[in-house]
Amino acid sequence: MTDSNPRDLFTVYQDAWADIAHADRERLIRSSVAEEVIFTSPNIEGQGIENLLNHIEDFQGKFPGAYFRANSVLEQHGQLLAEWTMFSKDGTEFLTAHSYARFDGTGRFTRLAGFWRL
Repeated sequence: MTDSNPRDLFTVYQDAWADIAHADRERLIRSSVAEEVIFTSPNIEGQGIENLLNHIEDFQGKFPGAYFRANSVLEQHGQLLAEWTMFSKDGTEFLTAHSYARFDGTGRFTRLAGFWRL
């Protein structure tokens, strides 16, 4: 991912949250996230790709077919701030929220934090 811009990197990461095969999800995550990534949201804290993959699988179990699309992505000095919308399987808007991320010189996220109201 070193040649991609931050919006492309965030899109790859978001695509991994869709209702896709585990092998495809793992490929997308491994191409966009560092091995020891730290991730947080209002309801979870975790570290590492395997834990993130498990979290995404749990998410798809709770919200089958849900997916995300970025509305805006801002980047500076190895950091990213994105506004995104979560859609239900039928395309209905479910939630609009924000994510903050840091990425390293390899072009992978090292820290991800999602912000929304519960």
